[in-house]
Amino acid sequence: MNGLTLSESYYNGCGKEVFESIFKGLMERVAIGLAGPGSECFGFDDEYSRDHDWGPSFCLWVSLDDFQRYGKELQACYDALPKEFAGFGPRVVSPGEQDRVGAMAISDFYGRYTGLNTAPNSIKDWNIPSENLALCTNGKVFSDPLGEFSQWRATLLNFYPEDLRLKKIADCCMHAGQAGQYNWQRGILRNDPYVTNTANVKFCTEIMRLIYLLNKTYAPFYKWLLKGVAQLPILGAEIAPLIEKVLTGQGETTSGGGGWKQQQDTMELISQKVISKLQDLGLTDQKVPFLTDHAPSVLGRIKDKELKNNLWGVKKNLSGKKETIKKILEGEWEMFSTVNAKADPDPSTQGCPTCRDFPEEFKIHRTAQLMAWSEETLVSYLDDINEARNLRRNLMTYKYARMDNLIPSENNSPYIDKIAKAQLQWQKEFIDKYPRIMSGGRALSGGEPGTDWASFETYLRCELESYSEKTLRSLFQDTENLRVSGKSMPEEIYKILVQQKGYKSLEEAEKKQTRLH
Repeated sequence: MNGLTLSESYYNGCGKEVFESIFKGLMERVAIGLAGPGSECFGFDDEYSRDHDWGPSFCLWVSLDDFQRYGKELQACYDALPKEFAGFGPRVVSPGEQDRVGAMAISDFYGRYTGLNTAPNSIKDWNIPSENLALCTNGKVFSDPLGEFSQWRATLLNFYPEDLRLKKIADCCMHAGQAGQYNWQRGILRNDPYVTNTANVKFCTEIMRLIYLLNKTYAPFYKWLLKGVAQLPILGAEIAPLIEKVLTGQGETTSGGGGWKQQQDTMELISQKVISKLQDLGLTDQKVPFLTDHAPSVLGRIKDKELKNNLWGVKKNLSGKKETIKKILEGEWEMFSTVNAKADPDPSTQGCPTCRDFPEEFKIHRTAQLMAWSEETLVSYLDDINEARNLRRNLMTYKYARMDNLIPSENNSPYIDKIAKAQLQWQKEFIDKYPRIMSGGRALSGGEPGTDWASFETYLRCELESYSEKTLRSLFQDTENLRVSGKSMPEEIYKILVQQKGYKSLEEAEKKQTRLH
């Protein structure tokens, strides 16, 4: 007999008649059932579960007023019931777990796990761990004549607001892709067992959480994630055995080999099944095989303006952002001002001023560009600068050496092509829209490394090559976030730039034939 069945039988066989005879009218306002912590509340209990916090028991949920008036009497009556039933018991209670069962106020039960005095009413109210929401909605309500307990429960069972669910799905796509389709492989290449094992578990965990979200079911405590996911109708039964194979190192492979290759192929199979389901459900229109690349498409379906303007749930801290930019500019100028100038064979241009003679102009243009980045990207780029300083490496020297075709590329990140493609399209559209502002600027593309006036694309790619993989990945996410919100990087940059030049808008600057190059 599982614990939930035992609980209901125990109430009907030992408790119901006693409570109804003693409390009579009060029982018309008492909800009876079993929910909360414990494997039996999820229906996951087995023979190993019976050594603690398992056995004949149930909950009596009452209003706060009734609990203050009758709580002690209800608990005393509960404590007087037989400790054994149907061959099971007595219940062994762990220290600090006495309040799992017996009499309790409805608001105390839900408040313990949600931190709220009432059912959640706004997206902000739903900032509750899924494990806690799972505890509030598991188990079974045997009786609830007043309906107060069930009404709160029904609100939670209706699941997260759809926009918040979409955000959480996007988060899972991002984290699963980073762990299983990127960092796990890097761990293999570096023979780092900590990275491979951590990324392995992280990938499986995020995939399972994603499946719970698709099924509109709260993911429980990690101990029950796999057992629970196998019971879910959308992808659950299909993915659960593949997760087991990844975790045990068995896996499946279509290209021969064993060991890590099996795990890799199985993780890719899982990823493709998830992507296919996201497409079927209309949550993404992307055709790419990487889970991270589907996050922006999912986010693009969010309708709540406040949530959409603060993607990833992080409000923009302008003061902190400006402080980070200030530190970046200090590092960049230190590098930029010490780049060796290329020997100029033309005597007529020797001694002429260069960009380094105008530090304020440098600061204005770079600030505008960096303000268009997220704080996460800025912090990562500042880390790049600090690491380069420690290694006595000049990132600007690398960038200009690449532009002059003096050295081969040292960075083959796939994010460079993705970012460059998006930025190139945006730049073209911006030039078409604001030709006067952009007059005198770099050619869009076609310039070859080594020319004195490289194209926008060449300059961009050489600069991107100087960034770390972490910064590129974060900048790509910024690019995608702007795309799905209908914005563009050049527009965000030049809005700031024209304001710094004294104009109220891009339209005003364009009308006055302003060149910003």
